[in-house]
Amino acid sequence: MLLEGEPQKAFGHALSLFMELSDITHRMTAVVCNLLHQLDFIYSLQDKNGTSCESFKNVTLISAFSSLADGLALFLILDEILAQNGRIKSYLSLFTSMLNKVKAEVDNLGIAVGDLDCLDQVVSHLEKLLDTGLFQRLLQDELSWVEVLQKVRQNRKFLDACTSCVHDGLSEILPRLDTWKESLFDRKKILHYVALFLFSTYASAQIPEKRLAKVIMEMLQVVPVIYCEGGFRFMLLDLLRSHFPRSLSSWPTLRDAATDSAAAKNNYLKHLNEMYSRDWQSMKEALACWVASFQSTVHPVGVFFMYDWVENQHGDLCLCTNPVQGILLSNRMQMMATSMLDLHALLQVPIRRERLMSLCHMVVLMKVVENTFHKKELGIVQSLPHMINLIQTDIEHSLLLVKDKLLSEISRGSQVGKMRFLSSLTRRGKNTDTRLTDSLSLVLISLRMLEGGGSSKRFFILSTALDVLQSIGQLDIDYSRIKKLISKVEIIAQFQSLMEEVTDCSFLYWRKEMIGTWFSMVYVDVNKFSWLQYLVDAFCDGQRLLKLGHVGKSSMHSLEEEIENAVKNEIIAPLCRDIETDLRLHVHSTHLKGSVHVNPRKTGVRNLSWYLQLKPLRLPFKCIDIKLHVDSYLNSAFYKYTAMSSNDWKIYLDMRQLAGLKYGLVLDEIHLPEHCLDCDVDVAEIMQSLTKFAACYLYNMNNQVFIEKASSSQGQKALRVFCMDHVASSITTHGFGMISAAIDSVLKFLTQKIVALPELLQENIVKTLSVKEFNFLKIGKETTNGYPLARVEEQNGAVKLPCTDDELRFLERLHCIITEMGNVLGLVRVLQAGCSRHVHHTSRFLYKPITIKSYEEHAQKLGSINGMITAGKIMDMAIENKQHAEEHVKCFSSLLTAFSKEFQSIDNLPFRDFYLIIPHLVINLIDSKFNCKDNILRRGRDMGNQITTDDGFVMGVAFVLKVTGQEKSFDGLCWFANASKHLEEQLLSLEESSRYTEQRTGSSGLTRLKLWGQTASPVSTEDQKRIDKLKSYQKELELVRCGLEFSLHCNTTTSLGYDSSFSKDAFLADDEKICFVGVGITDDLAKLGQDHGLECVYLYLHWVRWLIGFMGSNNLVVLGWLSWPMKLSSSVLRNLQV
Repeated sequence: MLLEGEPQKAFGHALSLFMELSDITHRMTAVVCNLLHQLDFIYSLQDKNGTSCESFKNVTLISAFSSLADGLALFLILDEILAQNGRIKSYLSLFTSMLNKVKAEVDNLGIAVGDLDCLDQVVSHLEKLLDTGLFQRLLQDELSWVEVLQKVRQNRKFLDACTSCVHDGLSEILPRLDTWKESLFDRKKILHYVALFLFSTYASAQIPEKRLAKVIMEMLQVVPVIYCEGGFRFMLLDLLRSHFPRSLSSWPTLRDAATDSAAAKNNYLKHLNEMYSRDWQSMKEALACWVASFQSTVHPVGVFFMYDWVENQHGDLCLCTNPVQGILLSNRMQMMATSMLDLHALLQVPIRRERLMSLCHMVVLMKVVENTFHKKELGIVQSLPHMINLIQTDIEHSLLLVKDKLLSEISRGSQVGKMRFLSSLTRRGKNTDTRLTDSLSLVLISLRMLEGGGSSKRFFILSTALDVLQSIGQLDIDYSRIKKLISKVEIIAQFQSLMEEVTDCSFLYWRKEMIGTWFSMVYVDVNKFSWLQYLVDAFCDGQRLLKLGHVGKSSMHSLEEEIENAVKNEIIAPLCRDIETDLRLHVHSTHLKGSVHVNPRKTGVRNLSWYLQLKPLRLPFKCIDIKLHVDSYLNSAFYKYTAMSSNDWKIYLDMRQLAGLKYGLVLDEIHLPEHCLDCDVDVAEIMQSLTKFAACYLYNMNNQVFIEKASSSQGQKALRVFCMDHVASSITTHGFGMISAAIDSVLKFLTQKIVALPELLQENIVKTLSVKEFNFLKIGKETTNGYPLARVEEQNGAVKLPCTDDELRFLERLHCIITEMGNVLGLVRVLQAGCSRHVHHTSRFLYKPITIKSYEEHAQKLGSINGMITAGKIMDMAIENKQHAEEHVKCFSSLLTAFSKEFQSIDNLPFRDFYLIIPHLVINLIDSKFNCKDNILRRGRDMGNQITTDDGFVMGVAFVLKVTGQEKSFDGLCWFANASKHLEEQLLSLEESSRYTEQRTGSSGLTRLKLWGQTASPVSTEDQKRIDKLKSYQKELELVRCGLEFSLHCNTTTSLGYDSSFSKDAFLADDEKICFVGVGITDDLAKLGQDHGLECVYLYLHWVRWLIGFMGSNNLVVLGWLSWPMKLSSSVLRNLQV
């Protein structure tokens, strides 16, 4: 679909082409009109007595009428091309409308009025030309032709000669079509005779005679379709019906042919298939023989100057016949391939695979003929005069015999009857002498034309003289043989243009769907892989059409790009996969136990090395090196596989070595260490199975570490740990590009979970629970302060689903999804912290004062030696790389921003009441922890259900609250405060009830007796267990609250690990710096941030501020705590905030 203004622009670019077309048709009109004048004069020629000249009484100037047919066919072909391209007229109308608008605003556009008027006249002339039609305009509107046609209608002799020429020409051509006797120009001559037939019908204004109607009907049945250059199709019936005079449109022949047109097309396609089955094998054998004969016959030019060789070759036309045979064979294959491909597409008849491969073979053989001619082109060009001289000598020999006999006959006078071969010329009186002298004159003219080179003018005069000579009488001359020799001379004289024409495969431009099909067929059969360059050349011939159409370079590059993509997709890509598979199978057959060992250099799926030995494929504007593409693919594949699965480095090293031995491929070194030796977990392994990692690991946010879940089914004796040290080691191995790939994987994983979470939240039980809790909060807003714990415990049992062994309760499923999201977010924090640690270790010796902008420039100013300048340049590059590396750390904020924008841009109904479900999730989490702790003390416990830490849950909850903007809504519930208050009340009530029971039962004297060494217990054992459980519940709830607040803080800050530019004073206020410097602990704080992350430092300072405000800055306890930051463990730091 073109944009607005593009059609006008396209027509403007092609305007010069249409102007050239108009000029050519105008000149051709004058030439054809002049020829018609001459023919009319010749056929109306009379002597002084008013009778026709005896020599031109029965003459038929076949050569002249053929030239007239050639000129008329030009108009007919142009008409059909313009009619089948409907865009030309539509673009012309748009261009005319634009021109009218420009004429209305000519002053504003600054265009000269004279230029605009000239352009308007050209466009108007083109409109008239295209609306009327070139052929119709020639016969009806051209003034010079109207006068000639009026004369011609009265010249019955001329009309009879014209009709006779059409009838005799078609009768001669039709029997030899689709046989080995078919000549090069037969099918074109049919189109020319159709044009001559239409002209004669217009000129006579009468229905054609029966004998002509019969041959026309035979033509429509034998060859209903004619193809010209570029695969352009002419349906002869449609051509006759569109240009036949309307007054004679009721001609029965056309009516009957129109009735049987569909059957004629199908019958012609069947005939082509039969001809293919009959002649294809013989055509291949003939072409193979021709190539061998042609290679051995065309000799260097020096041989032709050897007199002995010329004498031996005199009369032997083998040298002349070889080029003609190659052109004829290629022309027949071109006709068959063009017709079968086009008719199968036109009639929508599928082609069998074997037939399609044969058509591909035909195209390849056509390019083989072209290549053979190109190899011997110089020798042929240098041999052309000798070839033409041989043929002219043969013709001259025949005419010299006739000349001698005519001279002898004329000299004898009245004794003409003694010559038997002139018995038909014997007449009494003056007419006999006239015909003899005319025949002798024609023979002399013919001999004179044979004296020079083989120009087209000379041979046209020769053909015309022979036409007249043949019409005078039955001389002893083999006219058919001489005409064949003349045709052979025409082919040899124009062999370069004819060779390009018969080997031109530009018709494949309209069958571009064959590109992929034929390439895939060629790839499957290794014996046909040499066809590939010929097929590429054949499809590139479509650019000849584009050049003739004056298209831009973009269209030509587009065709080349289609061919290049087909080669890559159908040849190179399968070849790369097959070679990789072959190498993999051989290597695995060696490494796997029980496999049969084979010699990889001698056995395989098939011999693929032939494909790599091809020369680079030549396209018009570039080359495609198949071996280079395979090298690039295998280098990339082996590097990627080794980086993602470093345990298999030995396999890919063996595959690389085998590729060099078996296929001769010189591959690059992988340049990767075999594995990270200082750690047992690699980031590349985690990225391969991110979903498994999120489900099988537990996250600890304080220590920035992941601990593998225990699983009894796997029989593990140790648990794997993943921390920031592993990330730093992986970066050293693989580089920072792996971190970017990991962040992309995390983004995809979170997107999947964000999609799965609403589906779970839209279940009926969730909707019911949300409605109940929302109504409860709305009704009890005035009576209750926040969301009480008792309400949560009451509704927590209502969310159970009827579950089987493979199903989980709703809260457990929701807990799993949120925990996996939190684990992945924790992985991002660990990756960032690992990046920071790596940058810190690699840049700890880099120092750049503020006053120095560049070490290299500073060294140059100081006049240092070249070595110092180079060292300064290296320092600048290292600092620049450090700055680029720090950009990998700052990704968490962009992650949050991306999801926040997505949730704020749409109405997320499933997440609207998510904050109401959090209390239920927290209670479910705490209950699960208590169950796990109880199971630890039991015998036969399940090792897979133990929970050591589960900070991924609070990270996931904080992330969802942050991206959905429900932080304030959840804070408004005051649930943690209400829950803590509720637990305190329960604890006090339980202690009071225990003391009351103690007082009631403590009055007995016997109960006061205690054994020696025992202490009195004021509370019973059962009550003590309940009190301990409530206190543990309080601690777990407080830990969840602290973890959630900390996670919300992490989701707010832009950096989750310590920054590479971490400074010991970066996080202190001015008053705090004075206090801390006084006790000398800023270095310890910096070390604390490097080991535990910047969050631990913020947490520590937050607690110190509270301690100073509570006890005073001069308190010794405070100073003691301040001097001990490095001795604080992560658990102590967390408890400090509690």
